[in-house]
Parts: sequence; structure tokens; C-alpha cells
Amino acid sequence: MEKIKIYYGVQGNGMTFNVMPSVRENLQKAFAKSQPPIRIFVEYDMRSNFAEYHAQLENYIFPALMGFSHPDDLKKINWVEFIKTPEMKVTHTIEQNLKTNDPEVQSISR
Repeated sequence: MEKIKIYYGVQGNGMTFNVMPSVRENLQKAFAKSQPPIRIFVEYDMRSNFAEYHAQLENYIFPALMGFSHPDDLKKINWVEFIKTPEMKVTHTIEQNLKTNDPEVQSISR
């Protein structure tokens, strides 16, 4: 798959991540054992230093939202964009290097 767009919103006590229903359907067609969740909500305590690990959260959300049963399936997705709603601003990208299978992660200013 060429590109996956993951949308997220920030609430007072956490963040909700999801993909469009059409993306979920395409994932299930392309990867027979894929069971992507409808959404993932990450709740945080205001006293927990959430900001320190928030910048890395996308790297955990991406595989969780794909619902793959095998980690190698993640390598078949070339590009992931995280889009903050309602601004519709791309805030984070993950580009997979297909030659080395190492992801190149690029954070964009939030």
C-alpha cells in the first residue's frame, strides 16, 4: 500500500486515533488476517509528563491501528501520515525505506 492517513484529535484527557472506513476495508482486503480497530484512544494523566513521550506515540499507534497479525506486514506500507483534526494538518510522517526495511520517521512541528 502506498500511503495510509491516520487522523487524530486531542481532547482534554487524551488523543483519539483512527483511519477512514475505506482504509480499514482496503487493509482487510490486502491482508487477510488484518483486524484493524475502529479507533484507539490514549488517555493520559496531566501529571504524567505525557509531552515527553507524545512525540514517539505515533510509532506505536501506527502498528496498532493496522491490526496486522504479523510484524512483517508493516513493511508493506510505504508511507504514513498523521493528520491532526480539525485543522487537517500533517504533523508526523513515517516513510518506510523499502530497500533496508528501516523506517525513516520525521516529526513535523505540532
